[in-house]
Amino acid sequence: MPGRGLASAAALIAIALACLTVTRKLERERRLLAKLRRKGAINSGSQPTGASGISLDELSEDERDAAESLATAGVLEIQRQRVSIKTVELGAFRKKRLRLMVTGGFGAFLLACLVALLILRR
Repeated sequence: MPGRGLASAAALIAIALACLTVTRKLERERRLLAKLRRKGAINSGSQPTGASGISLDELSEDERDAAESLATAGVLEIQRQRVSIKTVELGAFRKKRLRLMVTGGFGAFLLACLVALLILRR
């Protein structure tokens, strides 16, 4: 089969690109959470909403995208153009994110092994 090598290479490249995309997203979220912790933007639930946090204007466009993603996940709170970490939700989020990374990495490994097996059987 003449196109088999090309298909195998395309599959390996697609797996690598998918892994890079997910890794980049997770790293942006990690950096944003670290920045918010460093600046003391933590809402422990005892403070009024919007009293703590940093202004959205202080964040870059990538950080704002990550903030929106984390707010959708329930980890960040965005009120009155200020963003803060919801400490109550952080533990569950970390466990889910770790599970996603391990499952995704294992899935990518299995796909790469399958493609390698197909190449070697040739």
